[in-house]
Amino acid sequence: MTDPTAPSDPAPAVSVLIVAWQSGRHLARCLEALDRQTWRDFEVVLLDNASTDGAVDALAPRPWLRIERSATNLGFAAGNNRAAALARGKYLVTLNPDAFAEPGWLAALVAAAGRHPEAGSVGSVQLLDADPGLFDGVGDPLHATGAAWRGGRLQPARPVAESATFGVCAAAALYRRDAFQAAGGFCERFFCFYEDVDLAVRLRLAGWSAVVTPDAVVRHVGSASAPSAFVLRHATRNRVWAWLRGMPGPLLAATLPATAAIWAAGVLADLVRGRGTARAAAFAEAARGLGPTLAERRAIQSSRRTTVGAFARALTWSPLRYLRRAVDLRPIPDLPARVAEPPGDGAGVVAVIVSYRPDRTLDRVLDAALAQAGRVVLVDNGSGAAVQDRLAARARDDDRLTLIANPDNVGLATAQNQGLAAALAAGADWILLLDDDSVPGDGMVAAMLAAWRELPDRRRVALLTPRLTDPEGTLRPRLLTARGRFDLARTPLVPGAVVRDGVFAIASGSLLRARVLEVAGRMDERFFIDYVDVEFSLRLRRAGFEIVGVGDAVLQHRLGEVRTARLLGREKTLSTHEAWRRRLIHRNRVRVWRRHGTACLGWLAFDLAAALYDVWKAIAWEDDKAAKLAAILKGQLEGWRD
Repeated sequence: MTDPTAPSDPAPAVSVLIVAWQSGRHLARCLEALDRQTWRDFEVVLLDNASTDGAVDALAPRPWLRIERSATNLGFAAGNNRAAALARGKYLVTLNPDAFAEPGWLAALVAAAGRHPEAGSVGSVQLLDADPGLFDGVGDPLHATGAAWRGGRLQPARPVAESATFGVCAAAALYRRDAFQAAGGFCERFFCFYEDVDLAVRLRLAGWSAVVTPDAVVRHVGSASAPSAFVLRHATRNRVWAWLRGMPGPLLAATLPATAAIWAAGVLADLVRGRGTARAAAFAEAARGLGPTLAERRAIQSSRRTTVGAFARALTWSPLRYLRRAVDLRPIPDLPARVAEPPGDGAGVVAVIVSYRPDRTLDRVLDAALAQAGRVVLVDNGSGAAVQDRLAARARDDDRLTLIANPDNVGLATAQNQGLAAALAAGADWILLLDDDSVPGDGMVAAMLAAWRELPDRRRVALLTPRLTDPEGTLRPRLLTARGRFDLARTPLVPGAVVRDGVFAIASGSLLRARVLEVAGRMDERFFIDYVDVEFSLRLRRAGFEIVGVGDAVLQHRLGEVRTARLLGREKTLSTHEAWRRRLIHRNRVRVWRRHGTACLGWLAFDLAAALYDVWKAIAWEDDKAAKLAAILKGQLEGWRD
């Protein structure tokens, strides 16, 4: 018999579950963000957990919003379970009322779930709402001693590739409905805190993995950094229960001494802070619940489907990562195979050009780009009214040219991200990146695409780069290549050559597969300028993608200011930069060393040598030596302090 109270419309793909309790002004903002989602096949099941602040009553009605009410505060765990029981979607997405989703958030979660059918959950990149330049968390690492944390919380935010993680934070996460139900949902005894960690453990034991995807971004308010007595009680008690319930026997025995020592140290530290009694009371409460916890453990462990070794490998073992509450994301070995391939013929190319106080060379760049791409997005970085008026007039004369005129210089990375977003919105299959002084040779794009089509394993290729030339002849057409972590070669990029295994490519002239951005992330805007392309390239390599150089594709390009210097009667033509650029170069190169250096040790040694050469060049060949050396030192210190 049909239930007359059941909704008559088809079930949506996604059910967003929101448990609201005294959510205040955050709740309306949360729903407004859902109003702006590009993915529209969703419903929201909002459970009001006996709130008294009127926030739920003040909500405007929405066709996709269903409000349910509880007479008592069930807690986060039971509240979400009740909302899940009412939901109709294939995917259950938990969202805190104080988490505000970017417009592409739901679309990114669903796309990642499609790419990874083995993943029971997909996590978001959470930024701190008060300062979006800081992580609120990316992935939930679980240490072998049972401690979990939001990866990188309060650390500088940076782009991440789609990666494996132990578990996901339920403040903004997707769960497969079948996985969620088979695992039993959240453990309602937990009430709140560690309920998502406990669920992540059970999903792991059942054979599911978890991933974090870069385009699923939310801004999260979260709780204060200093825990209240309520938080201390529930987080401590539930951490013990989650560890006892979920840790496989051999790992439980192996980590027991270290775990007990850490718990004792926590009590002693809190005694010094004046809250040791609260911590001890939480442990006592955990002990009183030992009987039900061990009974639940027997049921959980008896249904385990993964090996102890596989579970252990997913844990975080490093004490430094634990102490620093660091990000712990793992590359997905076959990620390139999961990204849709562009069409072999008829692919759409959109060029993205960034200009800053350009000379007339920009007109040549625009002419060449318009001749080789279907559309061109020009992002001008605050070049002034006269320049932007001239560029706007050209854009009006050609409907294939779009101008984004920034009133100020927002930096190369931010401008490139603006252009990338516009290119993706235009449906690009490939995106050609150009500077305002980099002129593509005739047929450059066609030559790169032709080379790509001939590659037998072209799905691995994320980025194609041309042969660079400059009028002064200072550029040597070579591509740094490496097949493993330890090797490095300077491979000539000559006409007719197709060079594989590139370490990095200069952004200008690069032809980027658009869909790769969904899993590799965008440019790091904290870099502003310099080493933006190096960091992005190394991120691509760590994610399993390949950079390929094409010798038949030619780009006329200039690196820095070219000048001639003399030392002891010897003349030398060199590329140089002013002091302020030296600071940014060395700051950013240190950031890249720290972030990606161990993934390509051959390149790391090469770039360390390049940094030393830059110091020597400033001393031996250049003017303003003191200013440039001071800038190099300042940049290095800033990079290490990050």
